[in-house]
Amino acid sequence: MVQHVSRVVVRIQTTPLAIYDWLAFDAQGVQCAHGHGQPWPDTPQLDLAIPASWLTTHRISLPKVSEKQRQQLITQALEDRVLGPLHEYQWLASAQQQGVSEVWVLATTRIEQLQAWVSAQHLDVQRWIPEFALLPATMDCVAPAAQGLMARCAGELIWLSDESELLAVTALQGLSQLGSEQLSAPPAATVSFYRHKSKGVSLQSLWNNWRWCVYLLGVCVALLLLSVILQWRSLANREVALRQEIRQTFASLYPGVPIVDPMLQWQSLQKQGGQVSGGDALDLLYRAAGQMSGELSAESVSVKDGKVTVILPAAAGNTLLAQLNAQGAKVTSSTLPDGRMNLELQP
Repeated sequence: MVQHVSRVVVRIQTTPLAIYDWLAFDAQGVQCAHGHGQPWPDTPQLDLAIPASWLTTHRISLPKVSEKQRQQLITQALEDRVLGPLHEYQWLASAQQQGVSEVWVLATTRIEQLQAWVSAQHLDVQRWIPEFALLPATMDCVAPAAQGLMARCAGELIWLSDESELLAVTALQGLSQLGSEQLSAPPAATVSFYRHKSKGVSLQSLWNNWRWCVYLLGVCVALLLLSVILQWRSLANREVALRQEIRQTFASLYPGVPIVDPMLQWQSLQKQGGQVSGGDALDLLYRAAGQMSGELSAESVSVKDGKVTVILPAAAGNTLLAQLNAQGAKVTSSTLPDGRMNLELQP
């Protein structure tokens, strides 16, 4: 039993799709086992090597630009190099080195084919990487692929269907020939056309993605609550002041009468004919309060010299003025400098 395996790479043949072989690597990237078919050693990471015959690679020179501009420039370059519509392919670019990006192109139909096969085989694959990534990165060489041969020469990656093509290309002759047991572990930064999705949702990941939205929402809620509390306190203070003013007016008109509910007491005294000096003014106050209906938000009410003075916001003042005029009340109005309306009722 092979121990200390950190990664297994499975290669597949294409006609039909089936496991060709697997390569096991230790933590240092050294190949420690090689075999054909299942089972393979237990491993924390399983990679699937996309057949070299399915892939094309392009080395594209680019200026130093932002990542978004880099993606646009690569797309434009591929439109001139790829046969057929670009939307029928998926492409991935490796990190830019010395102004050159290595771009891998794979047909979308191949991806769908791989997805169906992996699902049918019940393989728990973490990455889909190019088979070319098994070639040593520091040397020009040729090695067997799952189908045909694959080679690295002068920075270019080439797939050959058989040895006859290798002999026909002069530049490839004399390259070091490796066996499958000499293939290297793919670098950690190798592009992957698929990355394993976690089985559960990470709360830490969700929090990192949404925390600023949560903070902003919390600040908005706090500001809303603060504004509601301030408005409520303002209205409560205004109501207390108005009630106090009514009580004082009642006490001045009916000295010695215990005050419980000045409005109800005023109604009762009016029915009993208990009107005293100044009652006309209090009656006016009562009539004005009845027109307010609890909705006009009077800011100040005073009774002096038999007259009732009410200060309200402009809109509320216009409404009350119209109601009192409709009843034939004697009322005069004026606008204060701050825009509020002053109504004066006379007997």
